[in-house]
Amino acid sequence: MSDVKKLSKEYWKYWWASAMAMSASNILQYVLSLYVLDVTGSATLFASMLSIIFFPRMLLTPIAGVLADRGRKLKMMSGVLLGETAVLLIGGVLVYSVAFTTVGVFLLVVLLEIGEVFYNASEAAVIPELVSTDAVSEAVAASKVDDGIVAVLSPMAAALLYTKLQLSFALVLVGGLNLVACVLQKSIREKEMLYDISERTKNSFFKDFAEGIRAIREDDFLKNFIVILPVINLFFGATFSVSIQYLLRNIFRLNNYAYGTYNSVTAFVSVLIPVLMAHFVAKWKAKCIFSVTTKLIAVEIGMIGLVTTLGVMGKIPVYAAVIAITILDCMTIAEAIPMQMAVGIILQTGVEAKVLGRVSSTLGMAASVAVALGEFLFGIISDVFPVYISIFLGAAGIGVASVLYSVLFM
Repeated sequence: MSDVKKLSKEYWKYWWASAMAMSASNILQYVLSLYVLDVTGSATLFASMLSIIFFPRMLLTPIAGVLADRGRKLKMMSGVLLGETAVLLIGGVLVYSVAFTTVGVFLLVVLLEIGEVFYNASEAAVIPELVSTDAVSEAVAASKVDDGIVAVLSPMAAALLYTKLQLSFALVLVGGLNLVACVLQKSIREKEMLYDISERTKNSFFKDFAEGIRAIREDDFLKNFIVILPVINLFFGATFSVSIQYLLRNIFRLNNYAYGTYNSVTAFVSVLIPVLMAHFVAKWKAKCIFSVTTKLIAVEIGMIGLVTTLGVMGKIPVYAAVIAITILDCMTIAEAIPMQMAVGIILQTGVEAKVLGRVSSTLGMAASVAVALGEFLFGIISDVFPVYISIFLGAAGIGVASVLYSVLFM
């Protein structure tokens, strides 16, 4: 509690605004995912909707990182939320008026993802401008609690919206949540800029982006991490966002409420772990956390693959398989979050403020592009082969990447 008291009133405004914006994004993604799966029944189309974000992230991340370092980050974030609100409201009206096809879903996802690229570039670097230097670690840990709370509430809220309301009204409600977050962010008073941007705005975008790349190359941890991070994210993200969701939704055929409950139970761990682990993460070495947790995650995903195999083949009841997968999923989350917290603290405290937006967005781009490619690949594999094949592949990929990391960098 003494650590939490270090955080300012302005930070807590940001915390609530971030929670609302993240809730809107998560609820929308969940609703659209349910819509595509129910309409098409295809893991490939479902994965394509997730992986289409590859293109805006690849093209716009360099620009977003530079803009984040050139100006007021909260101003960019609130502007993005306002734009997304307009897109959602217009989308809701169009969906209500005309038939909404899969192509329409893809277009909506792309438009909103463009906004997310610019929003995330600023959000990744905004905390040092809201709190004192000695409170950054506590602020990063608190932001992970924020993530966990949203993860708990979003699936159930999305399942309720999808079941009880038309898609058009769900879009309008999500847009309203975005608008509230926008207004709250506009009320935040930032500290003075941590660096002078007057000279930097004279540089070209390419030169500014290259400066961020150079900062990564000159930092041993960042240089090592950006080599392995995309591989880990490719297999980890695709396993949980495509293979396991496809398993529960289309193979085990869980209904909306059961599926939402599964996600809420596993996400509840995300609330507890940052609170329990924040003090310890600050003391442990990030490279050791990464090495150990990725190996444990690989083993646990392999166990999920085994349970899935037994469930699909009818060797164990479906409900028993779902319970076992839920437990293993919670164990995986309990190891992944400390790793994420450590990386976040290193970035926020170990990277110069003037390049933090570009460094964070570059790392985020490498990770998210890998996730998008993995989701597309795993969608195809899940349609062609039994779903447990892709889960075992995820475990093997993470395991190999983790061993490679230990060999090269430990």
